[in-house]
Amino acid sequence: MAGNLILNNVKYAYSESESLQKSSQFKSYSGVLSFISEWKSGKPSFQLHTSGSTGKPKAIMLTREQMIFSANRTIKALNLKQGASALMCMNPSFVGGKMMLVRALAFNWDLKVIPPNADPSSELTINDDFDFAAMVPMQIENMLTSEKGLRILNQIKTIIVGGAPVSLPLREQLQSLKSSVYNTYGMTETVSHIALMPLNGENQTDQFRLLEGVTAALDQRACLSVKADVTNHEWVQTNDVVTLDDNQFKWLGRADFVINSGGIKLHLDQLQATISTLLAAESILVKINDQLLGETYTLVLLNNVNSNEAEILSFLKSKLPKYHAPKSIVLMNEFPRTQSGKVDYQKLKKDLGL
Repeated sequence: MAGNLILNNVKYAYSESESLQKSSQFKSYSGVLSFISEWKSGKPSFQLHTSGSTGKPKAIMLTREQMIFSANRTIKALNLKQGASALMCMNPSFVGGKMMLVRALAFNWDLKVIPPNADPSSELTINDDFDFAAMVPMQIENMLTSEKGLRILNQIKTIIVGGAPVSLPLREQLQSLKSSVYNTYGMTETVSHIALMPLNGENQTDQFRLLEGVTAALDQRACLSVKADVTNHEWVQTNDVVTLDDNQFKWLGRADFVINSGGIKLHLDQLQATISTLLAAESILVKINDQLLGETYTLVLLNNVNSNEAEILSFLKSKLPKYHAPKSIVLMNEFPRTQSGKVDYQKLKKDLGL
C-alpha cells in the first residue's frame, strides 16, 4: 500500500511532488517537495548542513544508502510499521526533517507536513492523531501549555525529541503523557540519531542506548566516538563527554563547555540543567573571560521571570555549590535560534557583545 503526502489537510501521492512544486499554493512546502522529487528520481547523494548553533555550519554529503540505513534502524528500534501515520513539523533543510521524509518514503507512511514553528498544535486540528512524530524540546514545551496541544500529544503513539537537551522540568511533564517519548542522540554526520533514551514510562532512564549495529569508544578526553553503516563504517569523533558502559552512555556535556573558573572545573551543560530546574525556566549559560577567575559565565534568561537580576543571583548563590553561581545575569525578550530550533550561541554572543 502506497503512502500519502498530506498538505493543507489534503492527501496527495508522493509521485505528485514534482507537479505540486509548480503551484504557488505549495510554496511554503518547496523544500519538502523538492527533496521528495529528488529522492523519487533515485538521486544517489544529498548535501546537508550542520545546524551552526555553536560554530560555522558545515556542508556534509550523505549517500542514499546511509539515509536508508538510518531509516531502517529507527523503524526497527521503535517497532514502527509499514503504512504508519506520521507528523512532520521540522525544517526539511536539516537532517532531522529530511530523515522524516526518508522514513515516510521508504515505509509508505501517510505523512502530514506542516510548516515548522514553535507550536505545532497551531497548525493541527484537535482530532489529529499519529503513530509517530519528531520534535524539538521547545515544540513539546509549547504544546503542553494548551489543552489542544496536550490532547494532540496524547494522540501520538511515539515521539522522538532531539536537537537540544531535554530539561528536568520538561521531563517531569512528560510523565503524564500517554505517548512513548524518547530523547535522541545524533548529528548530521551520523545521519540523525544513533542512540535513544526513553523519557517516560516503565523503561525510562538517564542513559542513551546505542541502536543495533552502532559501535562506540572514548577518546583521551572521554569524548564519544561512533562508527556504523550510517558513517560508512568510519569513526565519527564527537565533542561530547560521556560515561560509556557497553552499549549505553550517559551524556555529561560538551568538552568545549567545560571551564576552569578560579581553579574550579564547571561543566556548563550540567550546570545549565540544574539552573533551569531551580528557576523552572529555560536557562542559557555563556562562558566569558574574566581577569580574576580566568573563565566564568553569564546566565541568560527570558525576561518573563518574576524576579530581578539581583534576586535571581542571590537565590542561585544560596542553592548552588560555592563558586558555581554566574558572574552576571542578562534578561532577553527571546533567545536567537537557528532554523532547526536550537539556540544560536554565535548570534547570542554577538547580541550580548561578547
